[in-house]
Amino acid sequence: MIWIIESKSKISREFAADLKRLRANKAVAQHVTRAVLNSTIAEMQTPLKPALKPGEPVLVLAHSGYDIDPRSGQEAPWIGGRWLDEFAQDLAAKFTPAGISGHTLWFLVCHTGHDISALANHLVTAGVDNVTIYLPKNFMYVSKTGIPHVLLSDADLDDVNRDVARCDSDYWSIQGSQATGSYWAGCSISGQTVTPLSSAAVEQAVQAQFDPNEEES
Repeated sequence: MIWIIESKSKISREFAADLKRLRANKAVAQHVTRAVLNSTIAEMQTPLKPALKPGEPVLVLAHSGYDIDPRSGQEAPWIGGRWLDEFAQDLAAKFTPAGISGHTLWFLVCHTGHDISALANHLVTAGVDNVTIYLPKNFMYVSKTGIPHVLLSDADLDDVNRDVARCDSDYWSIQGSQATGSYWAGCSISGQTVTPLSSAAVEQAVQAQFDPNEEES
């Protein structure tokens, strides 16, 4: 399933286009037929019904980035408008620790892969175990063939979005696009222990999930 987190109750054109492209990718189409859109904290914390099927991958499509956390006065990462500790609690409430156990979570977000260990440790605190998570480490976009890519750029978000739109999300035309799986981070949680994954293992996993034929690898 794909969990979409927005600031409004209606899906944005940007995320609607991402979802359409993902559904056109035969490698993941079966995993995104079920889309759940949440736009409030209460919705994010409402348990998923029906629960996930065994082994069903979870895609999380949300905005993310860094800002000053007023609780500490320090710059901190956020996902879906929530600081990582809050988001971990939201995720545990949405899927329950037992319900998410044994699943892989693919975060279609931007930049926050640099803090994947922090997110994983917050998930442990929330009671989550036996999961694997993957996050991009820079701008992320979904190509016209439905494959998520990292785009390396020093530009701001609006400029990046304009470049991607101008190129019609064509991987081969967007300057700074990285091959499938490059500049992603991954880690596993097992026995309440967080273990980072090697860049080679992460790249291979992302390719296997989204680009098994290595069309954009």
